[in-house]
Amino acid sequence: MNTDTAIILTAFGTSTEARSTYDFFEAQARKRFPLHDVFWSYTSRTLRAKMALEDILWRSPEELLHDLPVLGYRRAVIQSLHIVPGKEFEKIVTAAVQAPLPTAVGNPLLSCNSDCAPVLESVVADISDQPSTITVLAGHGTSHHEACSLYSEFGRHLRKRYPKNVLLCMVEGEPSWNEILKSIQKSPLRRIRFVPFMFVAGDHIIHDVLGDDDSWASHLEGYEIDAQCRGLGLNQGIIEIYLQHLQDAIKSL
Repeated sequence: MNTDTAIILTAFGTSTEARSTYDFFEAQARKRFPLHDVFWSYTSRTLRAKMALEDILWRSPEELLHDLPVLGYRRAVIQSLHIVPGKEFEKIVTAAVQAPLPTAVGNPLLSCNSDCAPVLESVVADISDQPSTITVLAGHGTSHHEACSLYSEFGRHLRKRYPKNVLLCMVEGEPSWNEILKSIQKSPLRRIRFVPFMFVAGDHIIHDVLGDDDSWASHLEGYEIDAQCRGLGLNQGIIEIYLQHLQDAIKSL
C-alpha cells in the first residue's frame, strides 16, 4: 500500500482480445499516480459471469469497495471509463454512495458540454482527411436521457467541424445505423472508414459494425471499407482527459 486512497478503474468489460486496452490504460494511470494502488472493477454482470467461467475474477464496484477497508484503505476513487454518464455510470455512483469508506467518482469521458471539444480534438487523427471518404464514428449508444444529450452535443461539434463526410452512429439508440445508412447512400462517396467511439474495440466493433452477419459493413456492398480498430482507451489524448477527471476526483476527497 502506497497511500490510504485506492484508485478503482471501472469499465463495462469485454471478453475479447481488446482487454489489452485495459492493461495499456492501467500503465498510464500508474505512471501518473505512482503513490496510489490501482484496482479494477467491471459494471457488466453478464461479463463478470462469463469471465468467471474462465476462472478470472472480475469484481463489481460494490464488491471491491466492500473489500478495501479490510485491506487497510481509508478512501477510494472510482474512475469511470465509460463514454457518457448513462446507466452503467449510475451503478458506479450508487456504489460510491453506499460504500463503507469515503469514495469519490471520476467522470466519464463526456461528462459535460465542455468535454466535447477536447474529445473531438483527440479523435481528429483517426478521421480520414480524404474528401473522398465518409468516416463513421461507431458509438455504443444509450436510452439514458442525459447520456443521449451528451452524444448529441458531441455530434453537433462533429458536424460543425466536418459538415459533409463525418457521421456519428450508435449500435444502440440514435442516430441509428438505418438513419446513417440512408445518408451514406445519398452521397456520391464510395469509401467508408469506421472508427470506434468506444473505450475498447470489442464485440460491438467486431460483430455489429464489421461482422459478416447483418453488420453495418455487410450493408455496404460495392463500397470500399476501411476500419481503424483501436478503441479510445489507446488514444493518448483521450487517456489524458480520463486522467484529468481522475485527478479532479482525487482532489475532491
